[in-house]
Amino acid sequence: MYRCYLTFALIAVAVVRLATPDLAQADEADNFTCRSRLSRDSLASLDWWVNARIAEAIARANERGPGRCDAACLRRELQASVGRSVPQSMTMIPHSGFAKWIKKQSDIERCHLRFSETIYGARRYDRPWLFPFHGRIIFVADSIRLAGRIVGIDKIDHFIREGLVHWRSASRPGGIAASVAHELGPPRRQFKWTEYGLKGMSLTGVLSYADLAAGYFGYRFWNDLMSADGPDSFVGYAASGVTFVQRRPFTLAAYVNDAWDESINCSTFHPALAREVALALRDRSMTCPGDASHALTSLPDARLYVNPAILATR
Repeated sequence: MYRCYLTFALIAVAVVRLATPDLAQADEADNFTCRSRLSRDSLASLDWWVNARIAEAIARANERGPGRCDAACLRRELQASVGRSVPQSMTMIPHSGFAKWIKKQSDIERCHLRFSETIYGARRYDRPWLFPFHGRIIFVADSIRLAGRIVGIDKIDHFIREGLVHWRSASRPGGIAASVAHELGPPRRQFKWTEYGLKGMSLTGVLSYADLAAGYFGYRFWNDLMSADGPDSFVGYAASGVTFVQRRPFTLAAYVNDAWDESINCSTFHPALAREVALALRDRSMTCPGDASHALTSLPDARLYVNPAILATR
């Protein structure tokens, strides 16, 4: 009975997504295929958006009048400006305003693939009405070059959205480790908003450790952003002590790394999909993990978001 309900619910969610073209994309990225197709880095454009939103939040806080907006007030303004989500009440799938903005920028180079071109293209997993036969639904995210790395635009959602959730949760027992473990979820098929659930394995057949990595470094970003006058904070009090200023510019280069890239921080697949992906990688003369994965183990808290199979070989 539970399996029938799960199947119906997954199809319903996916059909609604497909009927909304602006949103019907980006469950999984294919950086293997995109790696040779991107030449321009998008770092400057993305940095501009975040710095503009920080400035916007500071301006709104200061407009309240000297001393009328304290640090907690500023944090609310920053969450509303930088962390705002695009309401998706029909699909139940939240998107960050940042990712939506990126998708609309014609000057940001994106790798957009036909589904048949991707490593998932052995079957038409992008047709949700075939879910009862295929057991999965996959929409493919565009990828961009960011600070020299290849990342799916979906990682920006994880950086902003899940990063903010982690920041809010990190003060609870277990800290950031418990929060990332909650995002991962228990290893079984489930109708929950986790990587083992509807964010990944239960819907797409893919568990993306790169998604976890983007969310973890999003937590570090929000921690830096929300700690007014902290040693690494982006914002602080002006000399007057009653208004706020931006203390240093933001850059994604301080947070993005190879762990955001599924072609380095390898995903785990449902066994049937794993066989199809292995054949697709063989056709591209690629393997995962490759030589670049050895550097992942030196990243902070790597055990929280690096594929355990990679950690076990180092």
